Amino acid sequence: MDKYIQQLIEDLAEIEANPIPEPDFGTSYEDFERVMLQLELAPRVPSEQLLNISYEQLPPAERLNKMQMQKLLIAIFNALLAKRISVSIPGKGVPVGLIYTEIRDMFKEGFPTMPGWVIDFCSGWCPDCAFTDYCDSCKESWSKEELEKERKRNSSKEP
Repeated sequence: MDKYIQQLIEDLAEIEANPIPEPDFGTSYEDFERVMLQLELAPRVPSEQLLNISYEQLPPAERLNKMQMQKLLIAIFNALLAKRISVSIPGKGVPVGLIYTEIRDMFKEGFPTMPGWVIDFCSGWCPDCAFTDYCDSCKESWSKEELEKERKRNSSKEP
């Protein structure tokens, strides 16, 4: 598995070595608004197109050890930075397996292409968030009791 992980890291390093240029925002505020609107409305790009790696190529967390996940995450984050996309982890002490699983899921969904985009994993709805136990913003907005109550309410609605 180490050899395979190393190959993925090398593939991601190629992406990192070829960063995209800063977009041309024009010379006026109107130009800037037009470009920003185009970027905001752009569809997500498949991971294969953006990073040359598909969801299926990334092993699930259960098949990797902590060090392999850490190395892969660093390579993924650096490749995304070369595409002008950064990642912000919501909270402190988040297990590497959780971070890896959540970023791997993004490979299934595709990535935004807007330069300057920050992937922060926050939808604004704490009861469904994988990072709830680590997120300071959640702790400021929800008590444990409120979270549990909302989670039970939502699970009773599911078929």
